[in-house]
This record gives sequence, structure tokens and C-alpha cells, in this order.
Amino acid sequence: MKYKLYLLSFYFYLIIISITSHGMTHADADIVQVGTEAPDFTLPSTRGKNFTLSAYRGIKPVIIWFSDCCGGCEGRAKVMQGLLEDYGIEILAISMLSKTHQTVEFAERIDVPFPFLIDTEFKVVKGYVGKYIPET
Repeated sequence: MKYKLYLLSFYFYLIIISITSHGMTHADADIVQVGTEAPDFTLPSTRGKNFTLSAYRGIKPVIIWFSDCCGGCEGRAKVMQGLLEDYGIEILAISMLSKTHQTVEFAERIDVPFPFLIDTEFKVVKGYVGKYIPET
């Protein structure tokens, strides 16, 4: 059990590193701070269903994964899938691409059991991690 907790902590560390090191910069914006309640949002998924963060409040833990759908994200998606299967947590992947069809293609290619949400205006991305500079 202790090993699983260390492993889970390691995965969360990897998630944080992947979020902060791949194409994002933090601006002097009002972004979510550790220890504060996560702001609610509703976004459509690549499959057409809307997902709202507050629907999970008090039910199960949620990992919000900001993905730019790169090659490295394919491997991270499988790690996320393992967390979902091993720990029963929910994962909401939020795409950081400005073109919906690219997100849909990526989500179909990797075929994971959690939703990929579309945020083409980067409203949720900016609110959670600050200014985002998309890579091309």
C-alpha cells in the first residue's frame, strides 16, 4: 500500500512537470493556487457530451490533465489510464489545441476511456495555469 502511495505521488509529480514544461508560461494572472477550491467549468468533449467539474465534487477525485496532444502525450495518456484503472479516480483531459478536429483526431487515435475536452478559446487553461503559448 505504501508503495502505491509513493507511485501515485510520483505520477502526480510527472503530471505537474508535463503541464508546466510543455509550451506554457505563467503570467501575472489570477490562476488557481494550491489549497484553493478548483473553479468550476463546463466544456464539450470530442464525443459531443458536456462535462462539468462540479458534477464530481464530493464523489471522487479528479485529475485535470492539460494536453497539447503531442507525441509525448500519447504515453502520458496511457499513464493516466493506469491511474484511472488502479485508483478509481476520474480524469478530465483538456486539449490545448485551437482546432477542434486536431483534438478529435488525437483522442480517437489514442482511444482512452476518459473524456478529452475542447477549450479552443483557452478559458479554462488560462484560469488554471496562466497564459498559454501554443506550439506549432
